[in-house]
Amino acid sequence: MISGALPFMSKLSRDPLIHFLTLGALLFVGHALWSTLVTRADRQLVVETREIARQSDLFTIENGRAPTEAELQGIIVAFVEEEALAREGERLGLDQDDTVIRRRLAQKMRLLTDTGPVSEPSEVELQTWFEARREDYAAGERRSLQHVFFSDDRRADAKADAAAADLTDWTQVGDPFIIARELGPLSRNKVQQDYGGPFARIVFDAEIGVWSDPVRSPFGIHRIRVTEVTPRIEPDFTRARADVLADWMDEANNARSDQAMRDLVAKYDVIVEE
Repeated sequence: MISGALPFMSKLSRDPLIHFLTLGALLFVGHALWSTLVTRADRQLVVETREIARQSDLFTIENGRAPTEAELQGIIVAFVEEEALAREGERLGLDQDDTVIRRRLAQKMRLLTDTGPVSEPSEVELQTWFEARREDYAAGERRSLQHVFFSDDRRADAKADAAAADLTDWTQVGDPFIIARELGPLSRNKVQQDYGGPFARIVFDAEIGVWSDPVRSPFGIHRIRVTEVTPRIEPDFTRARADVLADWMDEANNARSDQAMRDLVAKYDVIVEE
């Protein structure tokens, strides 16, 4: 009986179909074992000691003291819950096509590409840079002023009332104003930004101590008197050096960041569909 079975077994061992079925069975068992191991590893949520320390440090920074044991346990529970939710979200593909997540990842990558501040320039380099931008460090003329306000909401003709007003006792004339009646010293840009171009022109063309004709601002009608003029201060490298250095460092860091971004994008073939 055994001697008859041997040729049969030998024949089976040479049969390609048997080889195929055996290999398939081995692959099936191997895949099942691998899937089990991967699933187990994927279901492990390890809270490392460095993460506990990081969470504790964040609590200390926010609260000005170290967490108690109970608070630390609460922090760990919150972290575990957040991690579990994040993993399930990723498993369901919720992180795909999410603008907030994409921007957050981009922010992290920007931080990773930042290798720290650039080295300071030499004194000659810094002064050359300053000379090319000298006018940026001039302190322009500034003016202080008094004004009387006439409200369009409170008057039938605010401009006419302003023109007829006796400003001898100017503090008792006009309507309440949301900002002080005395302003300055202010630059031309600041006056124009807050009160408009016509108001700024009157202020910077006026003689000291003379009340202007009525002038309109976004708030209403004003009469203006300039009380003091602070002359323009010419740019000086020694006086402005700290600001110049800070501006140079900002520009250099921005230039390096821009170059890093160009290098990163250059790794891709960018196709903009029309």
